[in-house]
Amino acid sequence: MGKRIFLFVVLLAFATNLFSQNVANKQFTLLNYDLSISKELTQELTSLESYIDGIKTYNDPGNNKLEAILVHTIYYTLKEQFEEQLKMIILPINSFLNKVKYNDYGYPKTNIRTALKKGYSKFYFKINVNIESVTEETREEDPKMFENITEPVVLPKITIEITIYNEEGVIPVDKWVSNSIARNPLPINQYLLKGFDNKTMEILPIQENQKDNIYLITNRAIQSIIHNYKNKK
Repeated sequence: MGKRIFLFVVLLAFATNLFSQNVANKQFTLLNYDLSISKELTQELTSLESYIDGIKTYNDPGNNKLEAILVHTIYYTLKEQFEEQLKMIILPINSFLNKVKYNDYGYPKTNIRTALKKGYSKFYFKINVNIESVTEETREEDPKMFENITEPVVLPKITIEITIYNEEGVIPVDKWVSNSIARNPLPINQYLLKGFDNKTMEILPIQENQKDNIYLITNRAIQSIIHNYKNKK
């Protein structure tokens, strides 16, 4: 039994390494997209509730406005960057038509077993995005970072995990994970959510020392995945 497990691990590692060189011009279908926001972060952004409520949202179930303004922009930013920089072909989110369930925001909510039965793609992927606050733990570990700061601030952290499957089975053939944290404590004001307010957020060259916010943190997490993937090849 031990030899079988070892052989399986070796074969999986080989398949993953082989796969990592072949995403360009391959069709990918999203099978699940989950975005979670920590209670700590939600509480820290309470003072922005009226501003958040005023942002136009789509497919909004009405029970979490903060999630509603983040979910689509994060997905389509990731999709655009993957298609542009990795040359992946990502099919529309409704590619399964009515064959699978969808969440309140219109994204498929299924698993790989069902996807293999109902879909026709060569590859499938699921996305997990976790947005949390590391403000208090950082304050304890590095109090100097907060010296001379009198206004309310937050240190957001974003983790993106992408699991990839192919048409041959239910075992993942690759997993991409990255996280990004604010470079310094960020003031809790409207700029924190710029880029999620239905307006274009320009990303400046690094030498411009652009003021940080959640959109830029998200973009760094996405770019980290792309960078790590390219370095594996």
